[in-house]
Amino acid sequence: MDQGKREKVAKFLKEFKKIATAGRGLDLIPRAENIACLAELRITKKNQKEEIMNLTVDDYCEGPEPDKDRPGEVWLFGKRISGKEVYIKLKIAQVGKETIAKCLSFHPAKHPLCFPFKPGEGGDKK
Repeated sequence: MDQGKREKVAKFLKEFKKIATAGRGLDLIPRAENIACLAELRITKKNQKEEIMNLTVDDYCEGPEPDKDRPGEVWLFGKRISGKEVYIKLKIAQVGKETIAKCLSFHPAKHPLCFPFKPGEGGDKK
């Protein structure tokens, strides 16, 4: 994977985290599978936010891709939490004049995730 893509991912994460720490903060979408995941992993919403805020370029999986439901792009990340591979979908959304950092998905991965920048993985699926 080229260096330009890595820099684009780093830029997205930097902007996402900046938005999440200022103003309105991080919006966690309360979908049933996202809420169930917290119980399954035995983590709190605070722990969930910490995991999201600690994402790095190495945790990147795919994106940006067009959001299927609303205007904008989504980025896919993954992370091993409490022994499970967790699928994390993030978006920077414009709501009126406000820019919001949103976590659309946070649940156990339904399929093995690919990490193109993780050292030693070479983009291979686990």
